[in-house]
Amino acid sequence: MQVSEEMIFHIKVICPNCGQEFLHPEVKTKYIAVEKQDSDFCAYYSSINPIFYDVMVCKHCGYAFTKETNLPLKEPEKAAINTLLSGWHTDGSRYGGLRTLEQAVKAYNLAILCQELRNAKDSVKGSLYLRLGWLYRYQGKQADEAKALQRALEFLKRAYERESSSEVKKELRMMYLIGDLSYRSGDLKEAVKWFQAVTQHPAADSYPVFARMSRARWQDIREEIKQQG
Repeated sequence: MQVSEEMIFHIKVICPNCGQEFLHPEVKTKYIAVEKQDSDFCAYYSSINPIFYDVMVCKHCGYAFTKETNLPLKEPEKAAINTLLSGWHTDGSRYGGLRTLEQAVKAYNLAILCQELRNAKDSVKGSLYLRLGWLYRYQGKQADEAKALQRALEFLKRAYERESSSEVKKELRMMYLIGDLSYRSGDLKEAVKWFQAVTQHPAADSYPVFARMSRARWQDIREEIKQQG
């Protein structure tokens, strides 16, 4: 299906950096159709891809953020971000309609820079890098994808160690992802450790999808080791 303007609608957003209002495009739910999904939750869509629109980019100042990071900024954070944006030469108005894959990559890279400057939570930065890795995968840029996923792995590990989550589902998803990204980075031993931890988690039966996926990946590793041996 051809991607068209009728697939999106606009919401009003107040920029946390400059305080001005702008319109951000969102994808209408009825047009979101997943064809398949990779083991790290990277989804492929039959037409419009909602991942392209997760990052909001202010058309006035170029500040890039997500719903999760739509938070007030401190003055020192604003100063650091505006110094960055003045040298970035971003044109925020380019992100107000339908987005290309290339625009989505730029938006995520900009969001990562902005959120690192405001010292966002490790889980937030890990999620941004993970999605950036998916975008590079769509482009077929394997080296860039590997770098982004490695950064995602580093931040998600730190998040697991430092951030307390009251939501068991989020915790299990993060543990599974750390295992999957470890596997993708070639660290089979580390991957097995995390997949095992998911299957042995006290709440694993409450969210069986993560335990099932962990066992499947574990089996992939066994097959790989058998073939290498």
